[in-house]
Amino acid sequence: MRKPLLALALAGYLVLLTATSLWPKPVDGQGLLAIITSDLLRFASTISWLNWIQYNQLEAIANVLLYIPLGIFLVLLLPKARLWALCLLPILVSLAAEGSQRLFLPDRYATLNDVFFNALGGVLGVFIAASIRRMKKSSK
Repeated sequence: MRKPLLALALAGYLVLLTATSLWPKPVDGQGLLAIITSDLLRFASTISWLNWIQYNQLEAIANVLLYIPLGIFLVLLLPKARLWALCLLPILVSLAAEGSQRLFLPDRYATLNDVFFNALGGVLGVFIAASIRRMKKSSK
């Protein structure tokens, strides 16, 4: 993917991430996301190997999935950056988002679990993209 298109995709993703992180009310507390959350939990409860999933587990999974693209974008846009620096950035983004919720959004619930699972998703994204990049280089 070319850099300008990649940068545009990153900008769109960051708008989504920012809106999700800094919306004044919990994004899954009402509307379409509340319906989706309820449906997913109801669905999980009907399958024996998924019935352990409750709201907190679903939220953790969603946080990981939401931040995986950040790690992937970082690897693609900063190919010369060190792996540790790429892993540090999603952690800092998560800390900034959750800290902003804690300081400025009284209806939101900033937690260390959110920081952890957001950061985990970002770091997983870095390792996924870096591994794919390494495999591509070794196959040439």
